[in-house]
Amino acid sequence: MDPVLLSRIQFALTAGYHWIFVPASIGMAFMVFLLWTMAAITNEEQWHKAAKFFSKWLGVFFVLGVPTGIVMEFEFGANWANYSVFVGSIFGPPLMLEGLFAFALESTFLGVLLFGMDKLPRAITWISSFFVFLGSSLSGLWILIANSWQQTPAAYIIKNTPLGPRAELTDFMKAVFNPLLVSQYTHTINSAILTGAYIVVAVSAYYLLKKRHTQVARSALALGIVVLAVSSIIQLYPTGHEEGMVIAKYQPTKLAADEGLFKTEKGAPMVVFGIVDEKNQQIKYAIEIPKLLSWLAFGDWNAQVLGLHDAARYVWYEQVLNNPNYANEQVKKEVVDGIMKAYGINPNDPDANEKMVKVLEDALPVAFMFYAYRVMVGLGTLFILIGLVGVLLLLLGKLYDARWFLKVLVVTVPLPWLAGEAGWFTHEVGRQPWMVWGMVTDKTGASANVSATSVLITLIAFVVVYTILFYIWLHFVRKLIKEGPEPVEGDVTAKPTPAVSVAGGGQ
Repeated sequence: MDPVLLSRIQFALTAGYHWIFVPASIGMAFMVFLLWTMAAITNEEQWHKAAKFFSKWLGVFFVLGVPTGIVMEFEFGANWANYSVFVGSIFGPPLMLEGLFAFALESTFLGVLLFGMDKLPRAITWISSFFVFLGSSLSGLWILIANSWQQTPAAYIIKNTPLGPRAELTDFMKAVFNPLLVSQYTHTINSAILTGAYIVVAVSAYYLLKKRHTQVARSALALGIVVLAVSSIIQLYPTGHEEGMVIAKYQPTKLAADEGLFKTEKGAPMVVFGIVDEKNQQIKYAIEIPKLLSWLAFGDWNAQVLGLHDAARYVWYEQVLNNPNYANEQVKKEVVDGIMKAYGINPNDPDANEKMVKVLEDALPVAFMFYAYRVMVGLGTLFILIGLVGVLLLLLGKLYDARWFLKVLVVTVPLPWLAGEAGWFTHEVGRQPWMVWGMVTDKTGASANVSATSVLITLIAFVVVYTILFYIWLHFVRKLIKEGPEPVEGDVTAKPTPAVSVAGGGQ
């Protein structure tokens, strides 16, 4: 068993599981803020009940999101010690600031919101909901500052230290606003808002289908479908398009794998779909749109787009060997030689550089990337269609009675999570073998003294614990759906829920 591969699987599991709760928490924080805003503006009872109800949903997602996120920080030190040494001084501060400021802000005001919404003035509740959304957005910002820097590192110098080569910041703000940050952050936060809106519309649609809590459901559905339509369009353009252009410029191997582009082309087509044949390096039965990839990537219909092999050559020769951020030639040699040796290549071999190009080329599972990217884009397109149809039905006054559409909303509610997971797999697998682009690979960043057995045992333990947590989460979700929002006066479809004492008995 390979401890590096097992460590990658373990981190993929924990990160992917954590992502179930992150977009829901951020997105629901935004939707809850909008609901409390509508309650404050209209002073209508159904908005107030909807805001209280979905605040509870936010609490469920937040509570289970916290422990699943903390685990990943321990993994950095346990499984990826060499990585932590190399970039700890850069990667550490954003994580610290996220905990000290963003998480503290979010968790504090979420407590005020959940425990004070029946006791505090509505103005205080509204302010609390705003700071919950602000805190969750800032939390995402600091995490994505760290992640985006690994993808497009900026404002650093690689020095030799007693612990070996180490990257150190030269300009904090330039590192923060690295080339990928703005597009990645807006794309990620917007996807979370889309997820939150989808939860609200799906739950509301369910109640309308069951003819329960119809006043609350109508209000929440109307608001949610508008947010869904707007966020789904923004997800495609400008946020998705802008992030794609940054990737095309700084991560050409990722673009080549996403598009199944094996050979360099001018006026490269966009492949809508096809069957990937990695052995023969081609896309069979490809459905293409001529020159569209060149335009999307570089804004020029005739721009040259590097194929996988040429992209790997560019990354190794231009971004690694010609990296200007080495303090001196000695530290450069140590880093480059270390990467080569990790892959069984003798640095003194005349063909060492070409062998490394081959390593970079082979590191990317093109078929996986190609299909995952199309799952993400395909679902994103579906969300636009669903959102626009929903808004049209709303304008025509038919939304609440269109049972076929309400069923579509309920059945498709898992899809935003699937799209998000596909997007993150595309984003993270697409930088293989780099943990930090052009500097640290998974093999050079892994802990030297962690055995495969140790990683496997903890991996199995995580699977068991996360399965239990998922069951607990489903239990609370079912409980929330069964109880529903508090009844609105005059709504004959609302079924009052018996009060429950702290001891668990009905009162």
